[in-house]
This record gives sequence, structure tokens and C-alpha cells, in this order.
Amino acid sequence: MISTIGPLLGGLFLVLIIGMVLRRVLTWGAPQADVLNALIVDVTMPALLFVTLARDGVRWGAAAVLPASTLALVTCIGLGLVVARALRVDRASQGSASLVAGFANTGFLGIPLLLAVYPKDPAASSSALLVDVGNTTLLLWTLGIAVAERLGRGAPFDAKGALKIFVKPMIVAVVVGAIVHELHVPVPNFVLTALEALGHTTSPLVFLSLGLALDLRAVRGRAPIVVALAVIKLGVAPLVALVVVRALGTDSPMADIAVLQSAMPSALATVIVAARAGCDRALAAATVALSTVLALLTLPAWSAILDRW
Repeated sequence: MISTIGPLLGGLFLVLIIGMVLRRVLTWGAPQADVLNALIVDVTMPALLFVTLARDGVRWGAAAVLPASTLALVTCIGLGLVVARALRVDRASQGSASLVAGFANTGFLGIPLLLAVYPKDPAASSSALLVDVGNTTLLLWTLGIAVAERLGRGAPFDAKGALKIFVKPMIVAVVVGAIVHELHVPVPNFVLTALEALGHTTSPLVFLSLGLALDLRAVRGRAPIVVALAVIKLGVAPLVALVVVRALGTDSPMADIAVLQSAMPSALATVIVAARAGCDRALAAATVALSTVLALLTLPAWSAILDRW
């Protein structure tokens, strides 16, 4: 696995550098990154999910990934909150800390990367998808928002607002793709080819956007908590997942997917959730930036550990 994921991440790191160069030379920045993010969320990622599900469907046995990934997520939400309180930061920062420590970039980075590592493997694609939809998406926009609202503005959970997630393009793509596969609805090859080509641009666009928006200067003045949260996200989360899959005897590739999805950097969406809930947006953004850069080193390391075990 390390022989595949290493070069992939090396290429994505180069794309990130290109984004940073564009920011410096062409003075591009947050506005251009926002456009790319909208393109990813509403076009390329839905295209990738639709093609994957229309072709492979969902292997429900892949739900074996959920105990490990869910326990890792919940453990790290709590650990992030404990660390934030130990460092005596305010409640708004505690809310952001719990989000970035627990929720991983399993969609924009995890799914495209793992589909490249396990090409045309229905069990692997189903596992990666179930972690993203079941944990990152549903739990972030329910549990995550509830925690952030409580620690941010002190507001009650808005269940009606959370339901809006089900009309987002990515969720619609998942539902339609699964229906197409289960009902054997014919889809012209040129349509699948076009959507697959769009979907494969997701990871490069994510890292190009990160390069445009990346500002590690945000870590200054808050380095202790940002570094601690990055360690939780990149080290503790996959370790918890690894212990659980070994204890449960989870088969490969589900076991590998559970660990690698847990090892992804902090989710980009945590910055949005933190800001909307009145939490510390700068802390969330700084942790996302640092964890994403460090993940270029830690993901190959976890891949090597999985190859050995």
C-alpha cells in the first residue's frame, strides 16, 4: 500500500505548492479557493460518488468499518475538548477543538485517495463511502453542530436546519447512484466516462484550493493547542481505529480503510461549522492547515504500519 499512497501524496503535495505559488504570483487567495471549494462540493465530488455507486453499488458487509471509525471519532472529540480545557482556552475555542480533533477529511481527500489505492474494489469503495456518509457527514451535521452550538453561542440544536444536509448534491448523488445500481438502470458510457473524469479531479482541486488558502501563520500564538489537536487527529484517531479493528478481527480492506480514514487530516467543513456556531474559526482553520500538511507524512507512515500488520 505504501508504494501506492506515497507517490499519490507526493503528487498532491506538488499541487499544493502550485496553489501557494499562484497565491504569491497572481495574488490569488480566498475568493478563488472558495470557487474551487464550491466546484468540489457541488460538482466533482458528487460525480465521483455517483459513478462509484452506479458501477459498484454498496457492499453492506463493509459496515464492519463503522465500529472502529466511529469510536475513533467520538474518542477524539472528547479528547480534543479535554486538551482545550487543560490549556484553559475559552468555550468558543473548546468547540472548535472538539470538531477538528474528531472529524476527518474522509470525503474530499479520503474517498478519492482510497479509490486510487484500491481501484475498482467494491468492498474498499463501500467502506470509504460508509465512513464518510455515516461518520463525517451525518455526525458532523448533527452531533458536531450540537457540540459546536453548545460551546459557541450556547444555542440549542437546530434539527430542522440539520435536515438540509439530505438535499446536498453529494447525498443526492449517493442515493441516485445506489438506485441506478440496484435497479440496473442503464447509463450511457459517455456519461459515466465524463462524470468519472470530473470525479478524478477532486483530490488535485482540493490541494490546489488548500494551497491558495493555506496560511500557517495562523498557527502563531496558538501553537501548543494547534499542535496538540493535530497529534490527536493524525496519531490518536488512527491508533484507536487500529486497536478496534484488531480486537474485532475486521477483515481487509475494511480494516485498512477504517484506519486510513481515521488518519485523514481535520475536515475542511469543521471550519464552516465552527464559524456558523460562533466558535473559534481561526483555531479551526489553523488546525486544518497544519494537519493537512503533516498528513502528507503521517498517511504514508500509517500505510507502512498497515502493510506490516
